[in-house]
Amino acid sequence: MEELRDPAIEAFSESCRELVAADAALCGTSVRDFDIQLRLHAPSVSNGEHEPRSHWAIYEQLRPQLIARCSRISSYIKDADLLANSSLLLGGSEARRDFTVRRADGSSVGVNFALVPPSVGHLYQSKLHYLLSPRADTMVEVGCYLQGASHPSIYLAFSMCDRPGIIRALRTQGIPVERGNLLILTRALGLSDAARNLMSFTIGQAVRYVRTVGCRFIVTAFNPLLGFTGAALHAANFTPFATAPVAYCYDAFGGYLTRRQSSSDKCVDRRSGSYRNLLVALGTDSTARKEIRKVETLEHLAEPTTDTRVAQRPALDPAELRRYRDWLEAVWSLSTAHPSYALEPLSSKGQCGVSSVWLARRLRQREIEATYCYGRLRFTDPLISSVDHHCWLEIGPPSDPARQVIDLTCDQADGFKEKVICRRHDELEDDGIRYEPVTRLTVDDLPSDRVWPRYTRLEESMRAKWGMQTPYDSV
Repeated sequence: MEELRDPAIEAFSESCRELVAADAALCGTSVRDFDIQLRLHAPSVSNGEHEPRSHWAIYEQLRPQLIARCSRISSYIKDADLLANSSLLLGGSEARRDFTVRRADGSSVGVNFALVPPSVGHLYQSKLHYLLSPRADTMVEVGCYLQGASHPSIYLAFSMCDRPGIIRALRTQGIPVERGNLLILTRALGLSDAARNLMSFTIGQAVRYVRTVGCRFIVTAFNPLLGFTGAALHAANFTPFATAPVAYCYDAFGGYLTRRQSSSDKCVDRRSGSYRNLLVALGTDSTARKEIRKVETLEHLAEPTTDTRVAQRPALDPAELRRYRDWLEAVWSLSTAHPSYALEPLSSKGQCGVSSVWLARRLRQREIEATYCYGRLRFTDPLISSVDHHCWLEIGPPSDPARQVIDLTCDQADGFKEKVICRRHDELEDDGIRYEPVTRLTVDDLPSDRVWPRYTRLEESMRAKWGMQTPYDSV
């Protein structure tokens, strides 16, 4: 832990304690949360200057970004606190195994562990979490709710592993891990520190839940550079097994960007340095826990030079795609349709965006990277109308004539009888079917697109109709 800290940033944080305390009060946030943002943005300041600057001068340079970011998070957390009934924890409390929180005055508050709806999870990831970066590949979202609350006090999000280096590091230690039995804990957020063990309690409940969907191992990372100690993870019996490099990326305004965000054209500044996260693992059953306890050394992962996910043109089963279309069609509603179709009878029209997002996420579970396309669908047949605003998926480079086009709502075009298309782009061109994209988005770009709120409503309806699909259905 100490070796992974940066002495310069530790000294910077210590010297700015009074400034941080004053600005934290100004923003309505805690000193700890403001200090996290200070540490997160400190690498953006050049350290190669001939004349070293004072900590005060560096702080003044970072201050506008810190104030803006912390004020934004604080305003949303205050609203979430009301919805989560956080005031029930005032005065200090402790979570108990009987699903109650014992308060300092001796009274108890009931808690409930439950799945978190995608729309609520998106709010927590995009507005409340210190990274301000929602994960498009989030598969399982759980939380602990105080009695009568509509929003969780503790929120956890899990994704499938997309970094082969993590699996290799565990296997080097003799752990029989594979993509089909591993989940990554990617986001953890607590609205209140009043219940001192509510986070570790929630992690314990989450472990029991993910075990039921086929997960044997959980991995997560925490960053000592940001002042994190990993106390809740230690209390939940996570074991360190590796370190991984962290690149600090920033946009033109100095705002921090995550690894996924930095792949877009927003990133203008990338600071690699020697910063590293600590990776820890936990078994979800007794056998897996015994295997994790065998770990005795730390592996040191190298930074991937390129994205390890490779776009493929797989032989997708047309019958499977038609089945997906049937599932989606059963839950389409006016709330999932594009607003321009709100006054028309319910059909595939206006459902192309949400359906394409749903399919892109499902394909990623199978390590198939699809590009979300928005543009125009035209036909040479004069009896078939064009669709001026349409969404679909493509697999393969945009310059490749053989790239695959997948469209689950192509019957939006009046006069076109097919419901589902899965064909090569050049073959479609030869048949007079022309897909002309205006914009292309990766799966990781989608949470920032206007389609995402409608997609979360679709996902919630899919779960209500067909049940919770486990992360391993397609593995």
